[in-house]
Amino acid sequence: MHKPALYTAGAVFAMVALAHTIRFFLATEIVVGGGVIPVFVSLPAAIVSSLLAAWMIVAARRS
Repeated sequence: MHKPALYTAGAVFAMVALAHTIRFFLATEIVVGGGVIPVFVSLPAAIVSSLLAAWMIVAARRS
């Protein structure tokens, strides 16, 4: 029961990491509430999301 949830969480984190990576390299502007989110924020977000994705997949394989 835990394996599907962990694999799903890993896939979601991987997609978020991919989106942040694409945004970083394409320098896409995002505006939230009238304020621009800087592009450099996407690099740490991509790294953290990638690490979380890897963690979920490793946890699924161990369970």
